[in-house]
Parts: sequence; structure tokens; C-alpha cells
Amino acid sequence: MKIVNTMSLNVLIVDDDPVFVMIHKLKVKMSSISDNPQTYLNGKTAYEAILNGKEKDDTYLVFLDINMPIMDGWELLNAIEESGNSNKVYVVVVTSSVDKRDREQAKKYSQVIGFYEKALNVDSCIEIKTNPAIAHFFEDSQLN
Repeated sequence: MKIVNTMSLNVLIVDDDPVFVMIHKLKVKMSSISDNPQTYLNGKTAYEAILNGKEKDDTYLVFLDINMPIMDGWELLNAIEESGNSNKVYVVVVTSSVDKRDREQAKKYSQVIGFYEKALNVDSCIEIKTNPAIAHFFEDSQLN
């Protein structure tokens, strides 16, 4: 008998480009990652949402752009690490950067579970759902 996962995964899309926010929100919904992903235009508002989570046990999947105003992706990753919340935050970097140094930099953060070039597509989202760090959140949707 398979145990259905009852933990919730809060999905955040953090990007300053409204076109990519719309595309990523659509792909996240189409791939059944989340019916209602929350969107933020910079790292600061996303960070505040994570810090002010409804429950102490809230877990987050963050689709994160690197280059943004106010607080960029690297600053958000640093803030999450320094806050001690990195064990409840999983980050997928989604960027237009093709600089290999950005990919290498992302590997230095324990909470980063993926690195994708914009824009996300349904296949990328399905691949993300199978990542061992978060796959258990989606097991109940695969019972059929």
C-alpha cells in the first residue's frame, strides 16, 4: 500500500519579467507541480514570503531567476542559507544566462536542485518533479 504524501509544497516563481512569470506559471500548472504558484518580481518579496510562512514546517519550491532588481537570485540564495531555512527550500534556477560560471556558482548552494535556461517547458517541469529531493511531494499524483 502506497502512503499518500500529506505535506504541502509551496511553489514560488521569482522573476522580474512578467512575460516569463506568465509562461512559467502556465507550465507549472500544466505539469501539475502546483495549481496556484505564487509569483514575486524580486528576491526580497520572495524571501519575506518564505520567512513569514504560515507554518514552521512549510516547504518551498522556488523557480528563481538570477538577474533581478532589489534582491537578485544570488542574494536570495545567500539570505536563505544565512537564515537557517535552506533545509525547507528547494531552488530551481531558471535563467537566460548561458554563462558557465553561473551554473558553477549555483552548484555551491545546497538548496539548488536544478539549473535550466529560460523558458521552462512542460518536459522540464516533469523532469523537475522526479528530482529525488522533491519527488515525494508528487507520489500521490502518480497512483493511477
